[in-house]
Amino acid sequence: MARVAPKHSQIWKPYDRPSTTARRMILIIFLIFLALPLTGMVYFTFRSATGGFTFDHWAELFSAGESSSWDLLATGVINSVILVIVTIAIEYVIVIPALIVIHVKLPRIHRAMRVLMLLPIAIPAIILVVGFAPIFAVVADYVSSDSWTLALAYGVIALPFVYTTIDADLNGLNASTITEAAQSLGANWWTILTGLIVPCLRKSIISATLITTAIVLGEFTIASLLNRDTLQTELITISQSDVYLSVIITLIVLVLTFIALFLVSGFGRKKDHQ
Repeated sequence: MARVAPKHSQIWKPYDRPSTTARRMILIIFLIFLALPLTGMVYFTFRSATGGFTFDHWAELFSAGESSSWDLLATGVINSVILVIVTIAIEYVIVIPALIVIHVKLPRIHRAMRVLMLLPIAIPAIILVVGFAPIFAVVADYVSSDSWTLALAYGVIALPFVYTTIDADLNGLNASTITEAAQSLGANWWTILTGLIVPCLRKSIISATLITTAIVLGEFTIASLLNRDTLQTELITISQSDVYLSVIITLIVLVLTFIALFLVSGFGRKKDHQ
């Protein structure tokens, strides 16, 4: 007797997505969770020393062009932007191509690499500094002691996040099979990497870029212990003399980061539609 094939709805029923109402509720809860600390920060910036409300703290932000706090802030922002650029360049030029090569060419060491890539997230930053200090002493002697050299350390602490993001897409893409098929058609490795695999990893690369940017802009421990000037270390210095200005700058940085995130996400969706 012939078996009756299960209906399509029966096959996919266990994997049904949440309803529209459930998705909206999850989004609302997430937005509330995100908005609470921002609301507290905004409220704090309008508080006066006597307990009332005032706009003086925001006015001081735009009238402090010659103050030492503004100079410290400019130094921290410039150094952090340079760090973001250098760290992302390291991820693009070294880390991501290496992950693709390991996944496609060296699958036998994939499990060992997974353990190594996840180690930086398991080791506290204070312990990582103990290992970084001798290395940066040599870097300072032979290369430079400027703040941009911190990108070497930030590239390491961003490894777990970049690895998990890229590796998930590589597994879903089945990159090994695609590579073998392209090679059988005569494509060389450079063409496969730049014309086939990397375009398919665009979403994960954008996500890795945003995560790396957030790590670099928010990291404090390593920069402080290695005596480097970044946005976070300068904000701590500013807060010792003007805590309101420090909170205002932090709030502006967070808002600009969220705007950049939505812009990049919208760019990725636009590319998908195209």
